[in-house]
Amino acid sequence: MDLAEYRRINTIIERDSADATYKYALLRAVIEVCQQFPHLREDDGDAVSFPLGLLVEKWLLYYYPIFAAATFIPQKNGETPDQNAGKAVTFRKHFMPVIDYYRDRGGLSVFSSDYTRGSVPEEIQPALRTLVKSIRTTITQMPMKHLGYSQAKEHYSVFDCSRPLYRLPKGRPVDRLYLIENAGRFSLSRDLCTIFEYFGSFISGEECLLKKWAAFTAAADKTGTVTEECMLSLLARTPTTERAIADARGIYRSVFAEEGRLTCVWSGRAISSPEAMHIDHVLPFSVWKNNDLWNLLPALAPVNAEKRDRIPTRPLLESRRECIVGYWDLLHDHAPRPFEREIAVSLLGSKRLQSGWQDAAFERLADTCAYLIDVRGYAAWAI
Repeated sequence: MDLAEYRRINTIIERDSADATYKYALLRAVIEVCQQFPHLREDDGDAVSFPLGLLVEKWLLYYYPIFAAATFIPQKNGETPDQNAGKAVTFRKHFMPVIDYYRDRGGLSVFSSDYTRGSVPEEIQPALRTLVKSIRTTITQMPMKHLGYSQAKEHYSVFDCSRPLYRLPKGRPVDRLYLIENAGRFSLSRDLCTIFEYFGSFISGEECLLKKWAAFTAAADKTGTVTEECMLSLLARTPTTERAIADARGIYRSVFAEEGRLTCVWSGRAISSPEAMHIDHVLPFSVWKNNDLWNLLPALAPVNAEKRDRIPTRPLLESRRECIVGYWDLLHDHAPRPFEREIAVSLLGSKRLQSGWQDAAFERLADTCAYLIDVRGYAAWAI
């Protein structure tokens, strides 16, 4: 690992000028993609690449709560509520039809669920397609192009992308798989990717990227109504878990109605009634921000309370492998479309489910848990 790359990124964060929050959003997104999607990584010599659509997805989730806030929050120097006067964030105007559509339908959480599961209604699809095209253009032509120019004196010196940009095909709904498969790829050095895997959480933490993003916004707001604390709260906001948990609970309740019992995924003991069942995030939501069905498995309430936000060890996972895979098969039977989409992106890559998918998904889950314990330092759990 070349720590010169670490010093370079710190210098860019500290010294590269910023006219908008794009730099912070891009760095935060790349760090999270490097940490969360190693199965979508492709290696080419000293460089690695990932789907560019993942960065677009991150920006959708970052900027949604900011643009949906009751108070106008500038994200560019000179930006005002009158988007025809002064400077404007290029994709804000394209975001508002999507935000307005979901405003009375559950907001960010429902939008995130629809997008992830490929169920964004047809009536809002044209607006979403326009939005993701605008975000992709902004990412590639602004922060990605100019980041590091002050040092290297050349464009795309830190991150690069497939150019010219691929045309996003019409005739298919916009969702995760659509963006992963059609939006092109972006690349960075292997050393920088490794640094993001190991140290990215410190780089993007409150004292660095998020703090600077919040400070920039507060300074850009000439009305004095937006504080750093308010902005940090918005930047930390994520889709809630209630809807996803309710979907999983509904499936398990239907199994109770048919079979009269379930088994605790961790202890192997019988769950005798729906009231005794808790829905556990195998990878804790506070750590991995994942509400996919494969990550929501039934456990006894005391066991779930003991596990809390700790990470299952590989030996524990291996000992419960049959039960975990059995629940995956059950979820697949009851909700094939969302289950396949979610596990394909989160554990398998963008490929459709094929023979032996259970083994491949389980190994990726075990590797992710080992990474969280051994590299990120989260507390291990073995019942």
